[in-house]
Amino acid sequence: HGEALAAADRALSKAPESPEALDVRGLALLGLNQLEHAIKSFRAALDIDLQYAPAYSNLGLTYRAQGEHRSAISCFDEAIRLDENNPQAYNNLGISLLDMGDLTQAEAALRNALSIEPDYAEAHFNLSRVLLMAENFADGWKENEWRWLCPEFPSTWREFPPAMWQGEDLTGQKILIWSEQGIGDEIMFANTLPDIVRDCAGIILECNDRLVPIIERSFDGVIAVARQEPPDPRIEHADTEYQMPIGSLCKFYRQAIEDFPQEAGGYLKADPDLTAEIRARYEALGPGMKVGICWRSGNPIVGAERSVPLAMWDELLAMAGCHFINLQYGEVDEDLAGVFARTGVKVFNDDAVDPLTSAEDWFAQIAALDHVISVDNSTIQVSGSLGIPTWTLLSKVPEWRFGLNRLDHLWHPSIRIFRQHKKGEWELLMSEIAFTFASLLESEGYVSS
Repeated sequence: HGEALAAADRALSKAPESPEALDVRGLALLGLNQLEHAIKSFRAALDIDLQYAPAYSNLGLTYRAQGEHRSAISCFDEAIRLDENNPQAYNNLGISLLDMGDLTQAEAALRNALSIEPDYAEAHFNLSRVLLMAENFADGWKENEWRWLCPEFPSTWREFPPAMWQGEDLTGQKILIWSEQGIGDEIMFANTLPDIVRDCAGIILECNDRLVPIIERSFDGVIAVARQEPPDPRIEHADTEYQMPIGSLCKFYRQAIEDFPQEAGGYLKADPDLTAEIRARYEALGPGMKVGICWRSGNPIVGAERSVPLAMWDELLAMAGCHFINLQYGEVDEDLAGVFARTGVKVFNDDAVDPLTSAEDWFAQIAALDHVISVDNSTIQVSGSLGIPTWTLLSKVPEWRFGLNRLDHLWHPSIRIFRQHKKGEWELLMSEIAFTFASLLESEGYVSS
């Protein structure tokens, strides 16, 4: 982006009235996250040529980055009015309409993009997000296969000799499954493993190295190996007939709501001895429900809007009848000291557990709890996969996996969703959580009425 900015500035030194150069300059500034300067550059391009459609589209992208979705949509509409054959403008309009929760219009915009450019991978992938949020899983998973052609998709394709599985009968056959995306996604997509374990003669699963012992403990007939380069030699010698990226299993095993698990018991297993050891440590805190909390998301793009400042948790954390255990990874000393200064409550920080280095400790810690309350991050994937009762605090514009209005979680029946009522405002939701949690403590006998 820095090189692009320098090139645009050189062009403008020779042609200061060039809307194209100002537009490129704005895109470079957008890439550098200098949003206000990007807006000025796009506005300057439009001051020179009010009919320059790309500047409207890119200005819309900048407004979207600022969370100003209505302004973004207005810009995309104007770009389309000026150039009705611009697939990028339709794609951008579609994702902004998705941000607003208007799934019908978002789908229409993305299908318009694809009618102009049928192989537009990003529009296909965005359409998959719309369809999956609308719970049209059969079509959504098909569109989701285009993710591999999107430059910004955070995984690389794995080159292995076996044929890609297309739904053939797996009786007596072995299959290689390989991971993709982040560790939270791996945990969530492992939700499909009980189904394919039932249908085949054996699985070798290439996954995050931290998950290897957990996967092998949880599933008979699955050999787990760490994802690495070059691949683990056991993959070559596994005699597998087929292969499949783990997310693509959903095309066959999650085509409708009724295909998702119905029981809250979970599908992954923590180390029982380690779980018992940690549970004993928490029981020593005294009687009461043991509740894990997590208040920040580390997502580099939307982490800030998913996070709930710990100062807003004070009413909840001051409740009798329970002990709160920190599940937040990273530096938390200042946050926890703030809780103690404000409320006199000491949230227990278990220094023996580091989720970033040991998934075994991470899973065992969460398995040792009675309850988890967390924002949308990988913590809820662990607690949900273990079947631990979990309350998730959800921002106004969540990912497709939560659906548009659901208060349950299709992937994890032990999770209950609490949705933000207005974008950016957590106060009302945290009051709702505190009131509901007080009722739970009373109903389960941890406090008397």
